[in-house]
Amino acid sequence: MRKKLNRTLGLYSATMVSIGSMIGGAIFVLAGTVFKIAGPSATLAILLAGIATLLTSFSFAEFSTFVPEAGGGYSYVRATFGNNFTGFFTGWILWIGYALSASLFAIGFGNFLHYFIPFLPGIIGSLILIVYVASNQISGIKNSALLQNTIVTIFVGILIGYIIYGFKFADVKNVTPFFSNGFVPMFQTMSILYMTYIGFDAVTTLGEEVKNPKRTIPLAIMISMAVVLIVKTLAFFIGSAVLNVNTITAQNAGNFMINTAKIIGGPLGGYIFAGAGILATLSCMNTALLASSRTSFALSRDKRMPYFFQSVNPKTQSPIFSIVVASVIILVATITQNIEEISIIASSLTLTGYAFINLSLLYSRKRNLNTEKGFKVPFYPYIPIFAIVFNVVMILILLYTDRLALGFVIALSAIGIVYYLLSPKLKTAPKGISNEPLPFLKVKNVSDNFKVLCVVEDEAGIQSLLNFAFDISNGNVIPIGIVDVPDIVKDKDNYEILRKSVEKFERIRKDVSHFGNEKNTKIDLNVILSKDREKIVDKFAIENKIDMIFMGWKEEGAKTFSKWERKILEKSPVDVGIMKFTGNQFKRILFPYSGSIYSQMAANTIKRIANAYPDAKITILKITYEDDEKEIEEYKKVLFNVLDSLKINGEILIEYSPSAWQKIVELSKDYDLIVIGISTDWNIGDSLLGLKTDLIFEQAQSSVLVVRAFHGAFHNQNVRKIFEFIKKFSP
Repeated sequence: MRKKLNRTLGLYSATMVSIGSMIGGAIFVLAGTVFKIAGPSATLAILLAGIATLLTSFSFAEFSTFVPEAGGGYSYVRATFGNNFTGFFTGWILWIGYALSASLFAIGFGNFLHYFIPFLPGIIGSLILIVYVASNQISGIKNSALLQNTIVTIFVGILIGYIIYGFKFADVKNVTPFFSNGFVPMFQTMSILYMTYIGFDAVTTLGEEVKNPKRTIPLAIMISMAVVLIVKTLAFFIGSAVLNVNTITAQNAGNFMINTAKIIGGPLGGYIFAGAGILATLSCMNTALLASSRTSFALSRDKRMPYFFQSVNPKTQSPIFSIVVASVIILVATITQNIEEISIIASSLTLTGYAFINLSLLYSRKRNLNTEKGFKVPFYPYIPIFAIVFNVVMILILLYTDRLALGFVIALSAIGIVYYLLSPKLKTAPKGISNEPLPFLKVKNVSDNFKVLCVVEDEAGIQSLLNFAFDISNGNVIPIGIVDVPDIVKDKDNYEILRKSVEKFERIRKDVSHFGNEKNTKIDLNVILSKDREKIVDKFAIENKIDMIFMGWKEEGAKTFSKWERKILEKSPVDVGIMKFTGNQFKRILFPYSGSIYSQMAANTIKRIANAYPDAKITILKITYEDDEKEIEEYKKVLFNVLDSLKINGEILIEYSPSAWQKIVELSKDYDLIVIGISTDWNIGDSLLGLKTDLIFEQAQSSVLVVRAFHGAFHNQNVRKIFEFIKKFSP
């Protein structure tokens, strides 16, 4: 199903999103850095960067009238050129570019917080901001919009006061000579500052969350661009005219504008400006994270990134995994604390994306894709052409002056290209990692040399257990019985238990031998005395190169698995199967397919069962939680592919149900056997591909086989700890 977001943002909120991300980054984070590079001419650089950005903003405004979707610039390129490499690459670089720009704001926030709390390291403040904004966005877009409106209104008011009151302290001598560092540094800072105008782009990424987007977004872009151009330019001029930029060093660059505020308003002025800086960087961080997460959300929805990026929190309707992954990128970049390098890389990526977007507008006009009434780019085609030329020139200037940034840009672009080339293979990746809502099945060749270790315990069910193990292994079965040795054998009660257990397995040995005679093969029962049955089973399996440990569900009506069975399922280094028998005829077999890695690996067992019982008919089942026709058609395509890949006699079945386990129990009356693959975050009685395993075992009217296929990486104990940690915070 095509996931959608709720429209909750009006004109004021959309404008605040745009202003909030554009007005703060330059003044509160980059001012000291760019003044150090270009001198007073950085004021002209911020003005020219804004004018140049205005050219590209026209293209965004027009696109927003006929492509009102989440994803912004990426969605515009994809709508023009199709869901191909051009669209993907634009989305890829904008996704990373937005996240890197957010890290700049996190660093700035940490510096301002350090100004108020000197004993708190800046990096700690940055991490606090990242966690706070991510948590706020996960809780829903309404909360993010309310936060944005409040803080932008406050810090814009502070900036206006700074500009008006600052004119009294301005001295023209401080900005003379204006081009003290030459013309080239001015153009370099212009390229860096260009990135601080991405606010108009950020609001377009929220296209699906804005009311009446065809009118609201273009209007919000134009209003915000006018406000930001004026305020930024005047704030830069006041800052450089109040305090000579030659006083800037690498150590105080981050506090340059605070120092100007202290001259204007004394110590209180410094604190007020630093407080505005906290609000501004919070606002910018909020918007940049919104833009990054919505871009990856749109890429995933177009099957260009793993499916989990479009997972939406059912309570808040926010793309939770897109937010989390973007936050991780921001965190990694923030830890470097390198404002100049991050800004150059982020600007280069953003400029590249903008060039593609302007090119898309030219192409869409040529193909007459925009038939909607609404905003149109003035002086077409000259404005988008000039914007493309400007973007390319700025990229060349930036990367020519910084070879390290050039290397990172090339590397990030190369990773995107390689990912795109390999992405078709994601169709068969496990659920979530795949770019399909239901992954295709990648089947391994089923080897004839398949050895089953059959753990026997009860005399009553031994015939059924051995029969099934013998059939699926083509006779390659090794029965094993474990006699639990008590710690104190001399104790009378313990001795009696041990004696009865030994006698039981002597009787079972005869049954096993008789079974072998019936099958015209020699089968012996291996009886082992042990104080730790889990370890002895695993050791025996490894030493004898066992492919599957097979056990019976011991007690009729039992509601839980035993402790040792749990350990075998969680940690055994080979495949494990546990089966409840209600009969020995398997004509109709049901296989619920979820697309997870364990569901995919369980398909190999289905193949073996089909080979063992050639007259059986296999039904591949998908349970859907939403009755959506388009999604069901996609499921059918995948399920038919599963049948074809397994080369078995079967059919597909798609059932809608809010409760997967109840639907399986309901269907069990029509089948002889149900086979279920167990997931890695094993928790019997709670989670089994979203199923309640114990209840299926207890209530199903058919036989039930659960298969936990071994996977070296996913069963690594360190990896399991990570899964368990993540699961604690999953919605």
